[in-house]
Amino acid sequence: MVTKPDRRVRRTQQALQRALLQLMAEKGYESVTIQDIIDSADVGRSTFYNHYSNKDELLKDGFADLRSLIGQPAPNATAAANRDPLRFSLPFLRHIHEQRNLARAIFTQSGLRSVLRHIEELLADVVRDELPSTTPGGVPREAVVRFIVSSHLACLEWWLAESPQSTPEEIDEIFRTLSRPGIEAAGR
Repeated sequence: MVTKPDRRVRRTQQALQRALLQLMAEKGYESVTIQDIIDSADVGRSTFYNHYSNKDELLKDGFADLRSLIGQPAPNATAAANRDPLRFSLPFLRHIHEQRNLARAIFTQSGLRSVLRHIEELLADVVRDELPSTTPGGVPREAVVRFIVSSHLACLEWWLAESPQSTPEEIDEIFRTLSRPGIEAAGR
């Protein structure tokens, strides 16, 4: 049986994650030190190391929370509706909208490309879970996964750079309109 961490542990982990995100937006992931993180989170070094062995582990823990957020099935939806490989899009866009400053840093600063790679892999895992193991049209499943993820990230980059006034719902609709024909063609 897996037990949930107590509230104090979770609050500390959340403070460390918030500190990392804020610092990444300010100066890029590679420049952030553990000392920066513990100063910003107002915790001691031993507290940090009680929870994480390094900043990469802290980052991955934050991605686990994001994975949980975007991988959740829609409430009250049928099983068929929950097998949508684009289902992740709107929750992810809403999350990005809430974290606009960090998102702009991730998608525009070359020092954050390693973070972007983690995001790509997280999205690929979510999409892969939604697709059948084989595609009827003979298009390799992994090609469909990469098509969906790269299309989504391209729309997201365009949104942040060219249309920041658009809502997550509008960007989701654009993404779906552009992606559906390709996904349908792969299934034929």
